[in-house]
Amino acid sequence: MQDLPENTDLLASVEAFLKDDILPQLPPGDAYRTRVSANVLAMVRRYLEQASADGSHDERERLHLLTGKRGTLAGQTAELSRLIAEGDLTTDDPRLRDHLWRTTLAKLAVDQPKYSGYRRALEEWASVNAPAEPTDPADPQS
Repeated sequence: MQDLPENTDLLASVEAFLKDDILPQLPPGDAYRTRVSANVLAMVRRYLEQASADGSHDERERLHLLTGKRGTLAGQTAELSRLIAEGDLTTDDPRLRDHLWRTTLAKLAVDQPKYSGYRRALEEWASVNAPAEPTDPADPQS
């Protein structure tokens, strides 16, 4: 028995079919609706790709570190919101800043991956958060 294609591959195929084969043949109104439909498929595909990378697990772990609570993503997010609203967590906390940046970048990766502001923020994030070069204790130059 053959394995079925991945859901993301199926979505990419339909998206390409709509954009490459159908869209050029349509009148403007139908072309617009078809382009919107293809973009929705692309967003769902990117969401599934991100979910398969277990990004929600990482987000829940960050929320646990911030709130001290475990639970659903929605419940942990509500707890984080409560802590911020009550002033128990502020943007002076680097863990909160890190969480907000990572969460925002993850959402933009699904919603607007070609957005120039997202691209710049991603590059900036990578340069600021690049791991330090490991030093060789045997090398007197390090």
